[in-house]
Amino acid sequence: MTASDGVNPKNKEKRGTHPAVPYGYETLLTEDQRYRVDACQRFGWELHFIRRPLFATPTVVLLDSNNNKTWEVLVSGELSPFVDSRNL
Repeated sequence: MTASDGVNPKNKEKRGTHPAVPYGYETLLTEDQRYRVDACQRFGWELHFIRRPLFATPTVVLLDSNNNKTWEVLVSGELSPFVDSRNL
């Protein structure tokens, strides 16, 4: 893969051409997660991405752009600091 292929070799995306936040993403979330995402978006946070591994619970990640920190929205709707295990 090269830059001419339209893919940045430094940032290989496993999702391929799928968007970071899919259309109709709400169907992937629990009711508590939807509530938390909506509440945080009212404070200027943005839905950064949703990881959708096969046969596993999706990982919902919000970005607090004021502090440039990422937070995972747990199934219960609680927030937890997001640690990207792919970059360790």
